[in-house]
Amino acid sequence: MSMLELAGVNRSFGGLQAITDLSFKLGEGEIVSVIGPNGAGKTTVFNLITGVYKPDSGALPFEGESLPGLRPNATSGDILFEGKSLTGLRPNAIVDRGVARTFQNLRLFTNLTVLENVLIPQHHKLRSTWLSSVFRTPGYLAQERRMHEAALEKLSFFGPRLMGFRLHQPVQVLSYANRRRTEMARAMATGAKLLLLDEPSAGMNPKETREITEIIRRMRDEGGYTILLVEHKMNLVKDISDRVIVLDYGRKLAEGAYADVVNAPAVIEAYLGKRSDKTSAVARARAADGLVADEPGAAGEARS
Repeated sequence: MSMLELAGVNRSFGGLQAITDLSFKLGEGEIVSVIGPNGAGKTTVFNLITGVYKPDSGALPFEGESLPGLRPNATSGDILFEGKSLTGLRPNAIVDRGVARTFQNLRLFTNLTVLENVLIPQHHKLRSTWLSSVFRTPGYLAQERRMHEAALEKLSFFGPRLMGFRLHQPVQVLSYANRRRTEMARAMATGAKLLLLDEPSAGMNPKETREITEIIRRMRDEGGYTILLVEHKMNLVKDISDRVIVLDYGRKLAEGAYADVVNAPAVIEAYLGKRSDKTSAVARARAADGLVADEPGAAGEARS
């Protein structure tokens, strides 16, 4: 069974059709990248899954359980997340179901510390009353200890970048890359099964990008997360993705292995426009942007 499935989903804003008949599946334990030019609709897909926007057509099922009137398998206009519908749920209810995300533009509490930012998303799991929190009863303190331990566990994925003295630093003094890491740790701390990472390597230098690539891989292999990510750095996409989905103007252009997708003519045209002559200028541009798969033929074309 697929953990997430979109089938024929549409979303428009006035006269602008942002997502058109979008369909794809995401299996448990997969890392799938969504790529495409600016304005392709990548972040809109995340907003649809997490309840920020409602699809013009479609339901959002979760964990293999269909709602009344919904067929067990996805049909046109459905978005499925392990079978239970997410359509119409508020974003906080979707987090309770096990879906969490990061944002293209950071959404952290900059005046709070790193640790506090990772404690906050766990409060939705507290089962204490306001009275027990005021008087700090033994039951409340036990839950607070578990939250603290969980926060440290998630932050430990990022090693010294967020641990040690940085735990108690305000987020506003961190580098942009460490703020990105803090937001990823916060998403993990919600108790999610599915993580939606929106440009996780943005603002990072090549060394930091390699580090975050390894961290994302560990999140899947050691943490058990399923990951859907939007990314513009093709080296990261190539190294980490089980599959790649390409969007352009809200439509799916291609889906499959990285090497196949980036060499698809429709994908090259979406990024670079149509080739008007038989020179190698386009090939060199593709190589410079990291859009050529590591194949002898492609590399030869790029160097010619």
